[in-house]
Amino acid sequence: MHPRMPVIDVQSTDLICRTSSMFAKVKPLVVEAGTNIGLVWDTKNTSPYTDAHPHGPCTFWLAPYASKGTGQVWSKFQEFKFEGDNDSAKWCTDKILDKGYYVLNIPAYIGKGKYYLKTEIIDITDAQKTNYEDFTAGPRFHSNCMVLEVTSNSTAPLKNPVNILEAYKKYYKTPLFPKGTANSNFTLPGPAPYSGDAE
Repeated sequence: MHPRMPVIDVQSTDLICRTSSMFAKVKPLVVEAGTNIGLVWDTKNTSPYTDAHPHGPCTFWLAPYASKGTGQVWSKFQEFKFEGDNDSAKWCTDKILDKGYYVLNIPAYIGKGKYYLKTEIIDITDAQKTNYEDFTAGPRFHSNCMVLEVTSNSTAPLKNPVNILEAYKKYYKTPLFPKGTANSNFTLPGPAPYSGDAE
């Protein structure tokens, strides 16, 4: 596992893309707006998915490449919590285990350009606990970023952008998921995903 993972301190800049090296020059993945990409979590370069991220939901964000992920630039466009109820619920991680990958749609309203795609798995195994004084318990954030070059007929900017650190800050020293189980009160950090069309 990468030494910076998982992130528990919701005030850490590692929460954005895990490490500043993510902002180095990398070859972007070219994708057309409105199409799907397949995401694979492989922490050991062996199997498509391991138990390194054992239990929880996923969130997906975009930010303009020129921003380097800094400031009010991140737009949440998709999240997957769970299907079903309570003990029978299938979390995002369960869906990944079932298929070995996650199918992510890049919305049709995304404008042409280069972006950072932030993918995040939130391990809620210890999320019902609160020990943020030394960050040994609580939700564990497995964040990674990649670069996308989106082809699109739209030039619209990202919708409802937020500052990741500000959006997550309110969960500091409070239980993010008090019960750690799937229920109607279950919420994720940040705003609801934007799902509308470009104006």
